Amino acid sequence: MIYHLVRGALRAVVTVVIATIACTPVPGERLLITSGFTDQIFVLDANTGRVTDSLSLDRRPGERDGPHSVAVSPDGSHFYATLSHGEPSLWKYESKGLRLVGRLTLPTNGASRIRLSPDGLVAAIPDYWLSGGGMVSRVTFVGTEDLNVIASPELCAAPHDAVFSPSGDRVAVTCSLSDELVMVDTDGFRETTRFKVGENGDRPLNAAWTLDGRHLLVTLTTRSKFVELEVAAAMRQTSQVMTGDQPAQLAIAPGGSTVVVANRGSGSVTITTTDGTRRTEIDVPGAHPHGVAFGRDPSVAYVTYEGDTRTLGGVVAIDVETGEILWQTEVGSFTLGVAVLP
Repeated sequence: MIYHLVRGALRAVVTVVIATIACTPVPGERLLITSGFTDQIFVLDANTGRVTDSLSLDRRPGERDGPHSVAVSPDGSHFYATLSHGEPSLWKYESKGLRLVGRLTLPTNGASRIRLSPDGLVAAIPDYWLSGGGMVSRVTFVGTEDLNVIASPELCAAPHDAVFSPSGDRVAVTCSLSDELVMVDTDGFRETTRFKVGENGDRPLNAAWTLDGRHLLVTLTTRSKFVELEVAAAMRQTSQVMTGDQPAQLAIAPGGSTVVVANRGSGSVTITTTDGTRRTEIDVPGAHPHGVAFGRDPSVAYVTYEGDTRTLGGVVAIDVETGEILWQTEVGSFTLGVAVLP
């Protein structure tokens, strides 16, 4: 085994290569990892897990601004990050040189995940306002070219995820405190459909569209499962797949055959299929798994874990065919977001 150890104030990093990698990520790909308690984005080599750079998003020295999410444009030329505390904001970077090129203060109380339209021209940022006591909050739609607010409709209590359909004509919004899914038409950014997901208190948190745009997978964070919804004029649940405790993010592999779910409560990852015919659960060597992303290789998933009061956060690379952990890097604290940069 190979160990790399770098220590510094709020920048502790440990990389462990678990085994000789037979299934290797695509050469040249990088990972972007948000560290909420250190106000940083870390840049890692996706092949080895080695930290190559870091970016500071510390708008308020001495306070936690909380980078929450990161997303990469479809052409790989830019990436975007949200700050969730203080003045919630959207940050835009050039991928080449990792240079900050724009920043927008959002008209919201918070900011959670960033989702981009298939053409990369629009970003959707929900206001995950848990402290709002169930008050209705917004999803803000931003033009990415010049960071202008296109629309900011009030939709539901504590929306957490707002995912564009593969065709880009609709956005599915998960409403964690009202146990709903709201569909928004991108022509005017108006609500078209509202659907009850699960039972009261199930807390739908994150979603993923199937490649054909006909179904949605939605994690129910208090029920240890995700459900499949048929997207039609009358939406309906078509199946469910059990996961570990408190499922957070999920991602569908390129090609659409494999689903990976990070289980925050049980410290595990569920590797399954959309219909649940194949299901494996593996432990993650870090507290509170949270984020999931794939690069171009459908056999490798990247999963962040938050850490806790005694341990660092970090990220692992997992071979989804074997369940083998290819490498692990401890990096940051309250480590949430992950995206792959070509």
